[in-house]
Amino acid sequence: MEVARALIVVVALVVGAPLVIVGLALLGPPGWIAAAIVLPLATLAAILRLGRHVPGDGEPPSGSPDGP
Repeated sequence: MEVARALIVVVALVVGAPLVIVGLALLGPPGWIAAAIVLPLATLAAILRLGRHVPGDGEPPSGSPDGP
């Protein structure tokens, strides 16, 4: 189920992000500023949030020979 949800998110971003950028560009200079500054910062924040360390990351599964 995780793969299906990730695929939906990726497709939504691939389709939605350009539409947001075009929509902001149509608003004139304030939209250009938002498209050039706010969207990249929001993207960076999302990447950092989704890529953060989760307890248990990097530990071998308990059933493996390297596990406890």
